[in-house]
Amino acid sequence: MRVVLKRCTTTKWPPPFIGNGKIEKPVTVIMRMGSDVRQHYIPISRSKIKEELFRLEELPDEVSTGLRKISQMLEVIWHHSSHAQLEKLKNLYESMNPDQIGIPDSVGKEEFLETLREALHKGNWREISEEEMDAAHEGENVFPISLNVRFDELVTSHLFKLGEIRKPELRTSLFGLKKEDVIVESYDRVIQILQFHDEDWFKERKRMKHYPGEVATGLHLRLFKAVPKLDLETIFPNTSPEMRYIDKIKIIAPLIGGLFTLLIKFGPVLLGSSAGDTSISIIGGICAAFGTYILKSYMSYQKTRDKYKTQISMDLYFKGQANNAAVLNMIIDLAEEQEVKEALLAYAFLLVDQEHHNYESLDRRIEEWLLNSFDVEVGFEIDDAIRKLGDMRLLLKEDDGSLSVLPIEESLKILDDYWDHIYGY
Repeated sequence: MRVVLKRCTTTKWPPPFIGNGKIEKPVTVIMRMGSDVRQHYIPISRSKIKEELFRLEELPDEVSTGLRKISQMLEVIWHHSSHAQLEKLKNLYESMNPDQIGIPDSVGKEEFLETLREALHKGNWREISEEEMDAAHEGENVFPISLNVRFDELVTSHLFKLGEIRKPELRTSLFGLKKEDVIVESYDRVIQILQFHDEDWFKERKRMKHYPGEVATGLHLRLFKAVPKLDLETIFPNTSPEMRYIDKIKIIAPLIGGLFTLLIKFGPVLLGSSAGDTSISIIGGICAAFGTYILKSYMSYQKTRDKYKTQISMDLYFKGQANNAAVLNMIIDLAEEQEVKEALLAYAFLLVDQEHHNYESLDRRIEEWLLNSFDVEVGFEIDDAIRKLGDMRLLLKEDDGSLSVLPIEESLKILDDYWDHIYGY
């Protein structure tokens, strides 16, 4: 006997299966190509998923056409619901938006941040931890330089990541003797949320040289792409470059060596004995050589700082994807894509495969298909996908726990009925 999940004729339309603001699923990220961790974010665009899905060999033409219609209905329904969530976020953010005409304030900030966090979790974003920030401060990927982020200047500071990518790069070894290939791990996308203290805070602490000015008022949202994990601090606007220990050693070591050599040669003179055999001119040449090396090391460090500043300017142009209110549009769009992809994949393989799946077999089937089709490992959120189909009244479950979905024609009628009853004017 089949039992239809949540398929009740007395349900009030439209049912609250989308955009209810309740986030119960765990959030994590995908690590591509070679990662040992399979996570939930699907890094393939919805259009590519559909293109590959609709041309499955075992898919008859009429089923492929029907799936296209199912996908179209899912997209418009989720888009409509996502629009309501976007409008809510924009309304909450309006008073603190730095781009507004007028002076931004912080009224309603906590409500906005909570609503934004829910939207981010819905799209499989994950907050970057203090441990990850500490690792970024201790190490370097692109820049052989350490940066100190002045966190005490910030009233609010949050970072969220979406996806991780790994790619090889050619790097020069420690002392420039050889070049080697290294794997650079980066966050696919990073959202930064910042709010600075006001001018009085900087005046009270006599730190006006670091005051960013009126342009820093309000709550700032920034979206970046391809941010190296160990260079995470480079996206902060309030950093102070610091000399690494290795750079200090490269400058100090020759100085110590030179002083030690001079002490050996001229020590006897200072102690009342005869001087060494080395002439003053040779000693002077050695000192000059050491001094030149010290100056060269210091100039190399200064050159690294200048290169860092240039690279930051390029990153702001090429890696910055959106600012402030525009970030909200991209958050909702990305979350909408994730939701539709999960629901569509679950529906399609329950429909196409001959045998009825259970949770485990369907989860494995979709993950294998993503790996074979796109060479990405994803920990597909099967519980969330099945919940969506159940809430949409498209899912069937038998007594033995096997799953299936309603035929395309009946599914389209249910989705069309939902669409027709969105507004009951």
